[in-house]
Amino acid sequence: MYDVEACPTNSADKQSLQFTMKRELFKIFGAMAKDSYLEISSHFGICPLEQSIALRGDKFVKKYSSSDNYLCRLTAKH
Repeated sequence: MYDVEACPTNSADKQSLQFTMKRELFKIFGAMAKDSYLEISSHFGICPLEQSIALRGDKFVKKYSSSDNYLCRLTAKH
């Protein structure tokens, strides 16, 4: 998820990230049904990928636009 907030992501990127997240949970908890992924994610506070990318993007824009750098503030408004 590093840098996802600053770079545009297409559907292939999102699918790749989602696959990686699911595989990691499968490795940690062993083989499980697809529905179990959603249940485990909710118990451990793992947001859905789309929501996580949106939250990280919003946080990045807020920090970027509140920077002391004039150029950052100027480009954040556009």
